[in-house]
Amino acid sequence: MTFDACRSLDIGKLPDKRAIIVAGCEAHVCVLQTVLGLLDLGRSVYVVEDAIGSRDPKNKATALRRMADHGAELVSTEMVLFEWVESAEHPRFREVLALVK
Repeated sequence: MTFDACRSLDIGKLPDKRAIIVAGCEAHVCVLQTVLGLLDLGRSVYVVEDAIGSRDPKNKATALRRMADHGAELVSTEMVLFEWVESAEHPRFREVLALVK
């Protein structure tokens, strides 16, 4: 068992040009090691800052800083959701809006 999901998954099965959005527990352990692994593989990585956790807020802050320093983009859940629907004309826009209100 490893903390880096890249070592457990066949990352080669993922489409090459797709960005990877990461959320999870223990920002400074599993999330950090997985993000660094994805970046090492040349992937574009977006870490959903409000969808990761840590028992100690200092560990989360340190992990976020390190991920960003290595090239991960820090985003929020709302940013991801609204980028997916792109406009108010999207058929699921109201569903997304209801989730964030």
